[in-house]
Amino acid sequence: MIVVWAALGLWLLLVVLVLAALRAAALADREQERRTRRLDREREPRRARRRLARSSSHTAAVLLALAVSPWVASQADAQTAGAACEGANAAPPVTRPRAAVPTTLCLINGERAGRGLAAVHVDRRLRRAAQRHTTDMVARSYFSHVSLTGATLADRLWRTRYLSRRCAWRVGETLAWGYGAAVTPASRVRAWMRSRPHRLVLLDPDYRDVGIGIAAGRPDHGGDGITYGADFGRRRCP
Repeated sequence: MIVVWAALGLWLLLVVLVLAALRAAALADREQERRTRRLDREREPRRARRRLARSSSHTAAVLLALAVSPWVASQADAQTAGAACEGANAAPPVTRPRAAVPTTLCLINGERAGRGLAAVHVDRRLRRAAQRHTTDMVARSYFSHVSLTGATLADRLWRTRYLSRRCAWRVGETLAWGYGAAVTPASRVRAWMRSRPHRLVLLDPDYRDVGIGIAAGRPDHGGDGITYGADFGRRRCP
């Protein structure tokens, strides 16, 4: 009888040891998984910081806002917008969508002026970057501040030489697309203004420069529509 109890006790001890070993292994796996997730979360900010580090020791800031899709302006909104800017309620010509750039600029500056903010003026380097990005989004069917090749807003502005190592800079971007009645400059600017992230970009008091890109088509795998992009910025160079 004593031998049986001793054997049973030994068997229970082995079971406890095995369970303890399995629990330790599970805890180790969980810890490794947590470490992997933490490293994954940390890698992306590091990549972003490396991109921004090219601004040398100067201040750099990027503010982004993805656009609202096809929100349609109310009749009252359209009439208000159209009162000051010619062509605000007209769809951009499909063959010449960039013809709506001056109207879109007028509407943006109207929103800024109504709040006592300085007007923004077209910068050819920002305009080039915005137009290339809107055209690329339509051609390759995506809608993002980051291109399919991984280029960010800052990357695109380095390429056009708007950003410089010797200058402090601040930049922002808003994107929008629409179809049907939601393709006019008035409808897109009003859509931006009704979205807090977009409004923060349009009404940033620090901006002085802007580039507007408008492309015929929409980035959701084709179809009729218009895609808008506006890149804002300000540089302070010694």
